[in-house]
Amino acid sequence: MTKLRTIVKDAFKCRALEYQFEVIDVEDGILTSDDVEAEVNEKFSDAYIIGEAENRLSICHDGDNMSDPDYSREARQLERFLKKHKKLAA
Repeated sequence: MTKLRTIVKDAFKCRALEYQFEVIDVEDGILTSDDVEAEVNEKFSDAYIIGEAENRLSICHDGDNMSDPDYSREARQLERFLKKHKKLAA
């Protein structure tokens, strides 16, 4: 088994990205494995994962979402994730 990249491990610590990969991408048929983390590690580049984080962050900031404590918490997680991994990707 291939070792999980740090960006993948960190992505699954962000509730919004975990939901994206484990629910949305599975329901859409993009991911199919019982081991979603390993599949994300294999199929998705760092740039793709960063793009998903940026997309989920824009959803958190959309409209009245930031008044919801769950979206606020997800936004903070995503901002920390992006700060770390965009710096590493540069």
